[in-house]
Amino acid sequence: MRDTKLGYAILGLLGQGPRSGYDLRKTFSATPFDHFSDSPGAVYPALARLQRKRWIAGSAPDGGRRRRTFRLTAAGRRAWRAWLGRPATRAEVVGDLDLLMIRFAFMGEVLSRTAAVRFLDGLIRQLDGHVGELCRFRETETADLPPTGRWAFDAGLEAYEARAAWARRARAALARKEEKR
Repeated sequence: MRDTKLGYAILGLLGQGPRSGYDLRKTFSATPFDHFSDSPGAVYPALARLQRKRWIAGSAPDGGRRRRTFRLTAAGRRAWRAWLGRPATRAEVVGDLDLLMIRFAFMGEVLSRTAAVRFLDGLIRQLDGHVGELCRFRETETADLPPTGRWAFDAGLEAYEARAAWARRARAALARKEEKR
């Protein structure tokens, strides 16, 4: 069973500990998660959907506060682990690299170092494949572009090359069991 990017981000945050919808919204607005919507019209329907799947459970607070606190269920933890453990795909590398980085960031809390290395191996393969495609395109298709178009293309290509270099460094460090960062 799958969910949305926002749903998985919520699962990851709840995996760190129980939170209210308001707490989640604050996290989405005040951290690097800010590319997820912090709108009540996005967060609360996502929480309701995750509850229907039985991936999270909400509890009413004690006392006068009306804020519900949500936590991961065992089924939610399994879904979260399965999502984190998926290999990187070409489609994600091309269109959702930030989400892959979020998955990688959460891996250390849930998966083994070996699983993180395996993820990086797949990410490197996908990045290298995409860089190869971009280089072939550059050789055959960019000659007719205006200089600004070629420079813009090169910026994108260099960003993918930089991400591949980063993935190699991260993989080597994890494989050596170094955690300097």
